[in-house]
Amino acid sequence: MGQRYYVDPHRIEALARQLEEIGTLARGMTEEFLDELAPTVTWPGTQGEFAEKARPQEQKERQTTKETMMSIRDALVGITDATVSQVRMMKDTRDHNLEEIERSNNRVETHGLNGDPGGHGRR
Repeated sequence: MGQRYYVDPHRIEALARQLEEIGTLARGMTEEFLDELAPTVTWPGTQGEFAEKARPQEQKERQTTKETMMSIRDALVGITDATVSQVRMMKDTRDHNLEEIERSNNRVETHGLNGDPGGHGRR
């Protein structure tokens, strides 16, 4: 006998909604972070020996930080989108199968098991 498969789409949907909220927060945090980061571009200075030495490292760190924040955001959004898509697919499959079962039950009740009207397949 095969293993039983059980899924609770409503519970998964609730978790997916939480993931969506987290994704929205991550987007907002990333936008705020990038907005707050922009004014700091001149912090190492714009002229002089220190600025010349510090600027390349600061730009590298700035870019790495931007990429990290955007990667985290993209990962959360990707996980959320995939989860929501899977929930929809499970619900669609479940609904389709339930409709087919109901349709088959109606045919049996109307035409019997062997297609004999009213005989329910018995002779």
